[in-house]
Amino acid sequence: MTVPLIDVVNVSKAFGPKVVLSDVNLSVEEGESLVVLGGSGTGKTVLLRTIMGLLTPDQGHISVEGKIIHQLSWQELFEVRKHIGMCFQMAALFDSMTVFENVAFSLRRHTTMTSAEIQFRVEECLGLVGMKGTDQLKPAELSGGMKRRVGFARAIALKPKILLFDEPTTGLDPVMTDVIGRVILDLKHELGVTTITITHDLKSAFEIADRIALLFRGEVIACEKPEAFKVNPNAVVQQFLRGDADGPFLLDPPPPKRSQSTVSHSPLNV
Repeated sequence: MTVPLIDVVNVSKAFGPKVVLSDVNLSVEEGESLVVLGGSGTGKTVLLRTIMGLLTPDQGHISVEGKIIHQLSWQELFEVRKHIGMCFQMAALFDSMTVFENVAFSLRRHTTMTSAEIQFRVEECLGLVGMKGTDQLKPAELSGGMKRRVGFARAIALKPKILLFDEPTTGLDPVMTDVIGRVILDLKHELGVTTITITHDLKSAFEIADRIALLFRGEVIACEKPEAFKVNPNAVVQQFLRGDADGPFLLDPPPPKRSQSTVSHSPLNV
């Protein structure tokens, strides 16, 4: 039996009285694309940060390539992190640096590559995300979608085995959302990487996922292939897919719908 590349085992995490993750179990095989859905504040980003070793679980453990993350020394964790590329929600580029300098940052810091080798690798990474010719621009000169793609280029610079995407399409228009989804797919196929993507966008989720997981109140209530996820009878899953306020998904019930007959027609309501 093969060991999953990423294995989340009975992981719980709380901040004070607020339980964010509760006995979460997930596994990701090498080369697989897992998408994690869930409402705001359900622990999706906390899960990514725990995989990266930025947070320590209160219970359970996460292993990457068979190594239990929270048991590693600082140097061992550093070596594991070199195999993980993190794509932050708003790209998190260095504003004072050019696109080239942003993508080259980890190459200069963590490798002994020559200037010519770094130049070649940066251009290669920018080409993979459709951003050739932007190397001398500053982040302020880029659109939101362009910033995300530069962030992807920086994340793949060290040739990671794993890419983590934290809500890569937040704030983007539908066309650019589709572009970003296609770039993620292209990176998976071109580089053969394993990906975990946190998103709210259902269209992107169904396009890029091999499996989809749904986090609800800190628990994984479904994790299955997209076709099975669509027809999962769980009421929370179906409410999330419909995008409907009526149902068990919300922690607090929505305000009752007002019938047309109860709406006042005074000027204050115009």
